[in-house]
Amino acid sequence: MYTTVIDNMCKDTFVNDAFDLYYEMVASGISPNVVTYTALIDGFCVVGKLEEALGLFKKMISENINPNVYTFNGLVDAFCKEGKIEEAKNVLNTMMEKDLKSDVVAYSSLMNGYCLVNEVFKAQSIFKTMAERELSYDVRSYNIMINEFCKMKMVDEAIKLFEEMPLKQIFPDVVTYHTLIDGLCKSGRLSYAMELVDEMDDRGEPPNIITYCPIVDVLCKNHDGVLSSGKSLPSCGLSFSNKAFSSSSKLSLFLNVIEPKELGTKAIESASLLVLALAFTPAEC
Repeated sequence: MYTTVIDNMCKDTFVNDAFDLYYEMVASGISPNVVTYTALIDGFCVVGKLEEALGLFKKMISENINPNVYTFNGLVDAFCKEGKIEEAKNVLNTMMEKDLKSDVVAYSSLMNGYCLVNEVFKAQSIFKTMAERELSYDVRSYNIMINEFCKMKMVDEAIKLFEEMPLKQIFPDVVTYHTLIDGLCKSGRLSYAMELVDEMDDRGEPPNIITYCPIVDVLCKNHDGVLSSGKSLPSCGLSFSNKAFSSSSKLSLFLNVIEPKELGTKAIESASLLVLALAFTPAEC
């Protein structure tokens, strides 16, 4: 009963209240179990109280309550998000010392941590280690590396991973496509980016306005390019006006160039993001 309530409170980020209930539970002579501790540790991690989370982690071990893979995953992820990679590695090593097989979640979190501190090659090493330890990749692990390669302008490496995914029966999601399309556009590979837009559509992932943000950004730098490429965009529910570049204002450019056609709520939300994207494009756009 106590554990269920504590778990729900932690999920709702009422962690301090959950911790008070934990003390009440112990005072009542009811021993917390691995689920109780994991819920509290994860709750403290979510609200950024890593010292409290680590204190509970040490306490449960001192009470001979063995952490499970979920306990470790929460700590690894939290430390990585704070850029505390060494602490995350220590938790992962403790996990292995206890003969718990680390899973794709822990390794993906560690990869993401290295990426957050721009250690792309260390992240790549973790990615390769997963294969050596016969861990199954998932779309998130690929997305993390593809995103980092694109950020570091290593687009060829990102493309290799993207093309490798189907060979391992892992299929790109919207995040994968958007990340790679953005990277391709920023590296001047517009034609390949447009091929991926078509591929998205073929795979049942219809491109939306967010998909086109980096493409519009590139095309804005070449007004003739926008007009000649306008036929590629109506699948998103957009069309181009011949009066596209009558104004130097980028916001006016958006309003004049793109004419919404039966845009739903999600598309309207996406359109607002596109306006924001255009607002930060170079002045000549």
